[in-house]
Amino acid sequence: MSDDARHAERTRPNDGATGGGTAEDGTTDDDHTRRLAAWVAELDSEDVPPSVEDRVGLVVADTLGVMIGGASDDAVAGLREAWRERSDDTGDATVLAADSGRASRHRAAFLNATSGTVLELDEGHRFAAGHPAIHVLPALLAEAETRYADREAFLTAFVAGYETAVRVAEAVQPLAEGYHPHGVWGVVGGAAAVSRLRDYDAATTRTALAIAANYAQHTRFAAATAGATVRNSYAGMSNLASLIAADQAQAGFSGLDDGIAAHLAPASAAGVAREHLAADLGDRWTLSEGYFKTHAACRYTHAPLDALDGIDGEPAAEEVEAVVVETYAAAAKLDDPHPRNALAAKFSVPFAVATALRTGSTDAETFTNDAVAPETLALAERVAVRVDEEIDARAPDERGARVTVTLADGTEASAEVRHARGGEADPFEPAELRTKFASLVAPAIGSERTDRLWTAARDPAPPRVLCAMVRGGEHPER
Repeated sequence: MSDDARHAERTRPNDGATGGGTAEDGTTDDDHTRRLAAWVAELDSEDVPPSVEDRVGLVVADTLGVMIGGASDDAVAGLREAWRERSDDTGDATVLAADSGRASRHRAAFLNATSGTVLELDEGHRFAAGHPAIHVLPALLAEAETRYADREAFLTAFVAGYETAVRVAEAVQPLAEGYHPHGVWGVVGGAAAVSRLRDYDAATTRTALAIAANYAQHTRFAAATAGATVRNSYAGMSNLASLIAADQAQAGFSGLDDGIAAHLAPASAAGVAREHLAADLGDRWTLSEGYFKTHAACRYTHAPLDALDGIDGEPAAEEVEAVVVETYAAAAKLDDPHPRNALAAKFSVPFAVATALRTGSTDAETFTNDAVAPETLALAERVAVRVDEEIDARAPDERGARVTVTLADGTEASAEVRHARGGEADPFEPAELRTKFASLVAPAIGSERTDRLWTAARDPAPPRVLCAMVRGGEHPER
């Protein structure tokens, strides 16, 4: 199915989110979940195409990088230290940080996932309208490390979790007004990954998925735009809950029939389209459709930033009289020129454009609290953001932008992109992602270990090997 067809399919009316109806073809509401759970339980490493396996290596490496890079955030480091001081926090799961130690699986998953969202550099998926990998990998990594899982088991479980997360996301799109995608549907993907790693049968997997959906958070997008950094922990809570849901399913707890749809219905604006839950399993590999990020800001800012980069002459910030950004509706909502801190800055198109003009960069250092400086805010006030109907009509298949810069002398320059870089239409080369990885990881663990970790993650090596490289200890046998 093409991207256009998938988008059209999603807009069709569905049968709502609750109830025990039977469709004309004889399927019941819960049959889609049963098929999804059976696929997760039966997935084998030999079922994963080589191209998807290679993509797993890139996604794992990139996600490890953003988790290690984000671990230096003051709030994350403070929480990590507070938990470390508690004598009852013992465990065998690695906390990915420069001063990494070990913690319980649950705390390690929470901390690593939270670190992975702080920089706003984590991998994403446009049809999920969110970030599958950071909702799957931290819990899976903690579980797989403590279970001494081998490469094949780890890889297969990650694929199962990612594919589940995207399909659940597509089933609930569009989200209800005001929801942030982090923490809503990703918990089901995380539970799928842990269930596959533990070799649950289809019935136990289905229970884990239903229980996980019960733990979906009512996360608010306003937290991001207002700079409330609780938003950075949405994925952390999701990973924690996915482990708990899998634990409960194994212990004998039961879940609600049709639990995914029933629990996620309040978060969906159009009702849960259950048919997406098991659509094209084994044929369509959503892992290959994701995008990577090098701009340290919300994906909605990326097309404007790429268009700005395409303007000839690299206009100097002091010469800029005005900037007009024309883009799709979701991006145009991020129009506050006065973000109060680093998080809010990452969700402001005017600030993103202004900091790019002033620094010539959009890396993590240009979106810190110190970067939210009066000079940059003054320039952000001269950036107007508007919806362009033609660009908006092409979303989400294309998420483009047009940027027009007017200089003090009256000259204008304009550039347009139809896709932000890093996705299927304009992918990064692995070498570009390798450079990003080094910039995030080397300050924490040094260049030599960074090189070894990149090579091992691209494989990907077994989790105990990856985690030992971060800690700097001896590498266990593969």
